Amino acid sequence: MALATLTDLADRLGRDLTSPEARRATAWLADAEALILKRFPQYATAPTAVSTKVACAMVLRVLTNPDGKRQESLDDYSYTVDSSRSRGEVYLSEDEAEELRPAAGGAFSIVLGTS
Repeated sequence: MALATLTDLADRLGRDLTSPEARRATAWLADAEALILKRFPQYATAPTAVSTKVACAMVLRVLTNPDGKRQESLDDYSYTVDSSRSRGEVYLSEDEAEELRPAAGGAFSIVLGTS
């Protein structure tokens, strides 16, 4: 079961994807899913609204900012490229990983016994 679909992505984008966008987004969604499942394998069998949201956010970051601009100026024009985007990669930010952690069991778990 996929963490996110092209429909999930289009819903968050607010429009239908063009054919070239859909082709690239399919690959990026697979990349996002692989990165999420590498750190949080439990989402493979139990995707959630949060895992869908995070997968879409990872792809939208690349789709809506293909140049990877992080900062831009006007006079004596200059811009700064996000280091991960300059490599053209989908990535899981630490904030996104934190969003996924609570559903992953948190920092510890309590197991009740029958002593």
